[in-house]
Amino acid sequence: MAQELRTQIAALEVDLKENLNIPGSNPQKWLSSLQFARSTIITIERTPQLRNQLGSEPWTILIRVLQKLAYQDPDTGGETDIALWCERQWATEVQRRPNSITALQGLGHAWLLKSQKTLARIYREESSPSSSSSTTSTPLLRIRSPVQGTREVSRVNSQDYVEARDTLRPSLEAFDRALAVANAQGGANGDLLTLSAEAFISFGNVSDPQRNEAYYQKALRLLRSASEINGYQVEAHLQNFLDENLRYIE
Repeated sequence: MAQELRTQIAALEVDLKENLNIPGSNPQKWLSSLQFARSTIITIERTPQLRNQLGSEPWTILIRVLQKLAYQDPDTGGETDIALWCERQWATEVQRRPNSITALQGLGHAWLLKSQKTLARIYREESSPSSSSSTTSTPLLRIRSPVQGTREVSRVNSQDYVEARDTLRPSLEAFDRALAVANAQGGANGDLLTLSAEAFISFGNVSDPQRNEAYYQKALRLLRSASEINGYQVEAHLQNFLDENLRYIE
């Protein structure tokens, strides 16, 4: 059973890259993949020993692939049941192996993905023609007049902003721990650095404008480290963010 599951997960991983990489594409295969994910979770819950039979690395690959499937369209909140199962598995892995970079990164990513629905709602509202906000998707260290500052304080205390921060805090904590372990072992890889940077940018975007500078600066340092890794390519939107704001950490 374990070997068959490894093969199925590997096939799903390929599908996610090649056939299901655009939300809404190939709906029949999408529904089939969701059905497979849910039946896999039921099998694992009924057969606890399967986790040990799979082995540590295939187990974390399984969680990562199912999480990617659950959040194919994170702005909508994803497939909640699958996403929550993955989140619980990452948390269990962190308890079992508190210094596992893979588990800590997986948990941090789970919370970051979970925050996307609220962040997307905030962005839609503030980008609407009726909004008086001057907020951009990455409002780094922008200058505010006193009136704008008062409006910002009111905004960051709104329900959506509070919810976003509450969801992002566990993400920042997990990524911080993963980075500490990675640095103690010789340095973090590009994916950990960029995911961590995204979490800190997101937290900065929904934080008190009087205190969010540190989050952006940390994100910029992480992105700079990622961009300096030979052979690693930072995603375009993050590279633009770094290029446009590098002066704040130089």
